[in-house]
Amino acid sequence: MHIRVNRDVFLTAFSHGQSVIEKRTTLLILGHTLIQTQNESVIVVSTDMVMSLSESFACEVLEEGSLCVPTTLIYEILKKIRSNVVIDLMFSQQSAQIILSAGRSRFEIPCVSSDEFPRILQENNEFSCHFVIPAPVLKSMFETVRFAMSVDEMRYSLVGINFSYDGDSNVLRAVATDRHRLANVEIQAPDGSLDMPSIIIGKKMIGEMVKLLDEANEPVSLAISETRIELTVISDKSTAILGSRLIDGSFPDFSAILNTVHEKKLVAGTKVFAEAIDRVGTVVNDKFRMIKITLSKNLMRCSAIAGASSNGTADEDIDVDYDYDELIEFHFDVRYLLDIAQHIDSENLEISLTNPDMAIAVRPVGINGVFFALMSMAPTTYSE
Repeated sequence: MHIRVNRDVFLTAFSHGQSVIEKRTTLLILGHTLIQTQNESVIVVSTDMVMSLSESFACEVLEEGSLCVPTTLIYEILKKIRSNVVIDLMFSQQSAQIILSAGRSRFEIPCVSSDEFPRILQENNEFSCHFVIPAPVLKSMFETVRFAMSVDEMRYSLVGINFSYDGDSNVLRAVATDRHRLANVEIQAPDGSLDMPSIIIGKKMIGEMVKLLDEANEPVSLAISETRIELTVISDKSTAILGSRLIDGSFPDFSAILNTVHEKKLVAGTKVFAEAIDRVGTVVNDKFRMIKITLSKNLMRCSAIAGASSNGTADEDIDVDYDYDELIEFHFDVRYLLDIAQHIDSENLEISLTNPDMAIAVRPVGINGVFFALMSMAPTTYSE
């Protein structure tokens, strides 16, 4: 094999690939990237056996072939080569190594036969559902809800996003929850998504999808089966196919939360609310993250008690649209409450509530399809 390719395009592909591969693995081949020529282009493939990335782009092919090179080493070398330099990559039969040349720099790097690289991409006919969706829309869905994913690996079905089609509402829905909070985004279902199964996309795949979606210059394609998802992204210089096995598990039934009817509502300025929570939360420590919300007619008081390692207390009042005389108190994890407020992309937010024993619902005013829920806390029993 012998190719010549622009350093920047090559670096981008290896940048994507090195975040896909498993850094610590007992299988030597999984620390490598497959490079293979195809007509007047090259395909660069990386995998950790759960996730895979295949990226193709134009290059000068002087000799056809394929081989596997160490991903992280090539990535580090490319980072230190000047931008827009032409990279010459050639397999040396004499040394059985790959020779990478750039200007006056020359590297001889051990490589592995492409025969050892695992097959990771599925045939198109193995997917039951195909549809196209604007890249900014898909990215926004995932970015809005992924903060609510669980970090507890023991609850593996919650360490990801539930992605599904709701036939009753004809919407495509993304939901994440850690059982303390829930984030939900729904959009009008794109053509082709009606046969989509309910799936759980893993945390690592979500992160890589969001990064790739930033580079798309046209709508992206999704192919989905019961066990796998593949995203095709076309950018100015390359076509990338990112695939992953899905999480095999049952996502909690969240329909009751979405359909809960609350007795009371309040409206607050999003920025004012978030900044008040943030300021009061300054005295809250990691062992006792509780904040108290006290509601009275058109007024909200945010109060924090620092807990055992006291840093003091804090209170702040903000004006809200809350037309009820009854005084009511809620206790929340300040970090969870602030996370929700920071994901409200509107001037005002609406909070629906009933009593301290029920979760509150938070929605951006004027934006349909976005919903957050947060469980309140028992003030006398909370601990880390």
